[in-house]
Amino acid sequence: MKLFIFDMGEVILLEVRTLMQIAQYVGTDYHDIRRDYGFYDRALMDGYMDPDDYYRHLEDKYSCRIDDDLFRKFFHPHVNTYMLSVIDKLRKKGHRCVIGSNTFRPHWECIASFPEKPMDHFDELYASHLIHMSKPESSFWRIICEKEGFSYADTLFIDDRSENTEAAAALGIDTLLYAGEDKDERAEVFFSRFL
Repeated sequence: MKLFIFDMGEVILLEVRTLMQIAQYVGTDYHDIRRDYGFYDRALMDGYMDPDDYYRHLEDKYSCRIDDDLFRKFFHPHVNTYMLSVIDKLRKKGHRCVIGSNTFRPHWECIASFPEKPMDHFDELYASHLIHMSKPESSFWRIICEKEGFSYADTLFIDDRSENTEAAAALGIDTLLYAGEDKDERAEVFFSRFL
């Protein structure tokens, strides 16, 4: 039996980007909001900053009024049914499948309410804002593997960002970079060893 850790954004849910719409809402361009968000991303993902505090910052910086939860308002991804079917097959084979995702409260609450119920396909859920640790910190995988009772050698990690797969691989975790036009074909080869 192996432990499979799946990222949520761009692996289980596709098209999760919200910063472009937030940039338009506050009246700036994407590159400006991306650069600014970079100063707060870690605090939000690790659960040490509430999104409302980030919105107050945006109000001050861009002289605008924010009356909505923007991370929720512009969060409209679609579920990757291919990946959920793979997860269901892995679990039927006896493997343990968990979420290991950098996320924060508004998105996490939205995902829990999706009619497709993607969270129900997993044995356990590890959200960065709840475990107070985000990728690519090595402690992210240590926390999950210790709680799950698996060694790094018996763990596989699937993510769409190379900095995350490289950090996991440095620990001895087998990884799949789920990105690019041929991502489903490469995923099929990757998972075929366990199905």
